[in-house]
Amino acid sequence: MDRLFGLALSTLSPRASLSSISHRSEFALGNTANSSADTRRADASLSTRERTIVLLMGNGLTNKMIARELSIAPETVKSHAKRIFWKLMVQTRAQAVYRASELGLI
Repeated sequence: MDRLFGLALSTLSPRASLSSISHRSEFALGNTANSSADTRRADASLSTRERTIVLLMGNGLTNKMIARELSIAPETVKSHAKRIFWKLMVQTRAQAVYRASELGLI
């Protein structure tokens, strides 16, 4: 980030104020954040079964409990969970539930 800020400083005229640089940086970072969020939304799609599993995770159910609820093996739930984590680019169940909710998938 410091390197980018220094690069931005070097491309501006010597009379450029810090506030104008900050504004330009915020604008550039905002555009980058928005485009990457849009990309994540477009790429993140869960199957009906995966959405059901994320929803049950959000209700605090363990893999065994989810397996019983859906009449599938706990290993199958674990497999779905790994795929969900990969698709949503998260590492924990809480992050998966949050991200799925944020993206309107559940």
